[in-house]
Amino acid sequence: MNRHSATIPRPALILGLGGLLPFFTTALIVCLVQFTQLPAMFSSDFLVHALGAYGAVILSFLGGVRWGKLLDDEARLEQWAPLTLSILPSLIAWLALLLETRSTLLLLTAGFALQYAQDRAAARRHELPDWFARLRLMLTSGAMASLLVAFIVLISG
Repeated sequence: MNRHSATIPRPALILGLGGLLPFFTTALIVCLVQFTQLPAMFSSDFLVHALGAYGAVILSFLGGVRWGKLLDDEARLEQWAPLTLSILPSLIAWLALLLETRSTLLLLTAGFALQYAQDRAAARRHELPDWFARLRLMLTSGAMASLLVAFIVLISG
């Protein structure tokens, strides 16, 4: 596949969309537990914590993608900025897990937005395939929406 192609490779698309399932299902169950009389196996607090933990794992993974990409560019490996930017998602995710639940959800949402901005800029500089920015927009939107839905449920309940 041409790296400048806008077509997202099928495995990347399917696996990426599959990665949204824990975001969507957990946010949906949080809503159902909070706003209906359905009995829940887990409390809303547990579910929101699980959502935050999954978000932190995924945000860290995205930083790892950037670190891995830098391994192909020895000149950039000698620069502080690219490597520092690649570890920021993990640091943001770790910090988010140390915070109170609502703050966790907001910090992760901001972390995903910042990571998307970095990935989009990298695609424009042709450091990442063009399709990657399109995929990241879809996946980031889904992750952020799920985190924000859970946040809204928490503050409204």
